[in-house]
Amino acid sequence: MGAEGDKGAGWTTMKIDPEIFQELGVRDPEELKREMDISKRVRQVRKLLKDDSDNIDLQLELGRLFIDGGELEEAIKQLKQVISRDRLNGPAFKLLGTAYAMSNHEDEAVRELSRASEIIPEDPEVHLNLGGVFMLQDMYESAARSFKKVVEIDPMDRLGYANLAAAYDMDKKYDEEIQALKKILMFSPEDIELRSALSTAYFNSENYDEALNHALCVVELDEKDPQAYCNLGSCYSAQNMTDQAIEAFQKATEIDPDYSLPHTNLGSLYATIGRIEKAIKEFKLATSMNQSDSLA
Repeated sequence: MGAEGDKGAGWTTMKIDPEIFQELGVRDPEELKREMDISKRVRQVRKLLKDDSDNIDLQLELGRLFIDGGELEEAIKQLKQVISRDRLNGPAFKLLGTAYAMSNHEDEAVRELSRASEIIPEDPEVHLNLGGVFMLQDMYESAARSFKKVVEIDPMDRLGYANLAAAYDMDKKYDEEIQALKKILMFSPEDIELRSALSTAYFNSENYDEALNHALCVVELDEKDPQAYCNLGSCYSAQNMTDQAIEAFQKATEIDPDYSLPHTNLGSLYATIGRIEKAIKEFKLATSMNQSDSLA
């Protein structure tokens, strides 16, 4: 390794996991730097506003900086001042709604973001944030409408499709969820989490053939994921492919011997086919690993 001042092409810079700093009881230096940068810019913007108090762009930037710095009450106060001067300032309503959402004032967030969507209807971020608040309120149909607007504005917005699929899933509209997941998988065909979600959506819609196909795909993408084998076993079980289901659940236990779910699934399967002693054994194993496992 070269000297400090001679970092050649072979020099490797490692990113340290922020959790390590938490375990050591110290702050992540990168997070500290970010906070310092925000504080510095806040001071700069305030100084500029002393000489240019009517500058809306600077006022909006100050509100955004307060949000980024977690000073949500200050952000709300600042953005209300902007809106009092300009009742058609869409970005101000968007930021105000976002600040309300982050401070758990969901009704106020819906009100302000809805107003923003009227003023700047082509801003996908407004609809994305509004949909997120609707999800927090368990208003899944309204959330889906907002997320649908996101992908209508930008058909390449992966986050919009992912959130749309989540809203459909919570609303138990599995056929619509499947279509949304197919869209986003066009961009990321090997995304394991999305592929698994598609398998689950097919399973919930009782299309077990497609559920099995996608569960097999997930296992091919990651052979070391016990949850993937549990899902695969459930697909086999739904099609009365008992031997294959048992094999999949057992594979999950081999990968993670302390994982209770495959034992619970095995217990249920054994009970269904009348192998009561084996079922009891698996249920006991599941509860010994996870006392809160109500399925067992």
